Amino acid sequence: MSKIIITRYTADSKQHLQQPVRIAHVSDLHERDCDDIMDAIKKERPDLIFITGDTFERYDNRPQYEFEHRPVKRVIINAIHYSNYLLTFLLPQKVKADEENVRRFLKEAVTVAPVYMSLGNHEEKLLHRDYRFLRDVGVTLLDNADIDLRVRDFQCVLGGMSCWDYEEWLPTFLKKDGYKILLCHKPNQYTELLADSGIDLTLSGHTHGGQILVGKKGKGFFVPGQGLFGKYAHGSFFDGRLIVSDAPTPSRVRGSSTPASW
Repeated sequence: MSKIIITRYTADSKQHLQQPVRIAHVSDLHERDCDDIMDAIKKERPDLIFITGDTFERYDNRPQYEFEHRPVKRVIINAIHYSNYLLTFLLPQKVKADEENVRRFLKEAVTVAPVYMSLGNHEEKLLHRDYRFLRDVGVTLLDNADIDLRVRDFQCVLGGMSCWDYEEWLPTFLKKDGYKILLCHKPNQYTELLADSGIDLTLSGHTHGGQILVGKKGKGFFVPGQGLFGKYAHGSFFDGRLIVSDAPTPSRVRGSSTPASW
C-alpha cells in the first residue's frame, strides 16, 4: 500500500566544495520489505546513507499515553491507536514486519555507501544481538553520540540523538565547532528544543509523512507527536534546517526515501 516517492532537497554546506555530496535519508522502515527502497537508493548513487530510527521493532506494543488532566485527548489518542492496531490485524497486509527485511537492507546498504543510524521510539528495547549485528555489518550507530565526518572536501560533525536521556550528551554536541548535522528521530524534539540551537541541518522521521494524508498537498491528518494536522508532517522547515522524511511504512498512503544533496 506504500508507494516510493523520492524527494530531493538542497542544503547549503557553507563550504566551498568541488562537487556536491549526496545523502540518502531513510526513516521508519519498521522491518518492512525494503527491496524497492534499496533499488531507489542505488539509482540515486549517494555518498552517505543516514537512517533516522524505527528500523527495528523493539518496543512494547501498548499505548503509553497518560496526558494528565487531559482526559478527552487521552481517549482520542487511544481510540486512534487501537483502531489502527485492529485494522492492521484484520486487513490483509502486503508488507509483513520481519527483522530479516531490514537486516538484508542494511547488509546491502553498506555496500552502496557508508551508513550512519540513529534510534527511534520503536527501538527502546534494542537487543544485544541487534547491536552486535550493526557493529559486524559495518553500520555506525549514533545513539547520543557524534563523530567527525569527512567526505572528499566536505567536513561536518554528525550526531545521533536518542529519544530518551539526551540531556547529558546534547550540550557537548552543541558546543562543537564546524558544520553540524543531527539525526533526530522525532521532529518535535527539534521544534521544542533545538530550533534556535545553531545546528545546521537536522534530519527526522517519526511522522510517517502525516500517517494519513489529506488533500492534494498531502497534509497530515494525524501526525505522531504533533496531533491532528500537525505542522511538521513532512518536508523542509526552518529555512531548510529541518527536513522531515515522508517515511516508507506499511499501511500508509505514501512513503519515500529522501535524499538531501548539497
